[in-house]
Amino acid sequence: MSDDEIPVPGGEEAEKRRVGPRRSEASTNAVLVAAYTELSEHGWRGFSVDRVAKNAKASKQTIYRWWKSAACLAVDAALATLAEKPAPVAANADVRDRITALIEPMLVAVRTGDGAHAWRGALLAAADDSEAGETFRGWFSESVKVPLRHILAEQALKGVIRRDWDIDLATELLFGPIWHRLIAMRGPVPESYSRRLVESVLKALSPA
Repeated sequence: MSDDEIPVPGGEEAEKRRVGPRRSEASTNAVLVAAYTELSEHGWRGFSVDRVAKNAKASKQTIYRWWKSAACLAVDAALATLAEKPAPVAANADVRDRITALIEPMLVAVRTGDGAHAWRGALLAAADDSEAGETFRGWFSESVKVPLRHILAEQALKGVIRRDWDIDLATELLFGPIWHRLIAMRGPVPESYSRRLVESVLKALSPA
């Protein structure tokens, strides 16, 4: 993130600054699109709220009234590229399809245009800022971790996976390779990757 951002005051002053007219959907979307473009073109380290404001035709004061920090804006911009409600997969569908459906929306976003660069930036922003990190973890828990826990619990009862399975290990096996490719290796995420990850998780959790 660049140094041209205005400082964000804390405490009561910050709360007062966030009190104002309700944000319009069109203005919110314009800022989110501009922020996503900024992440795609400049990454998190070069992220400029000045450029976001200019491209969205909004003021920095408005942006900081709506988002607590530049990092929160960056994370929200990435999450906004995901479908609000992915197409449901039937409970009696193949377990591989059910788990794949949990991770595929993010992988599609990563593979679309400059999505890999933008999502890399959003992940770094989430790591840098506690509130942005909380936003990302909240999305991850609700959209991935909780439904994955339900699926694995069902599979354990059926004897498909071992009964001492661990949800943290399962999510790390699923997403660890994705984070590694995006952040460490800066490599592409192939279309077949989600299925391969699901297969590796089920193999690792299979009964002895």
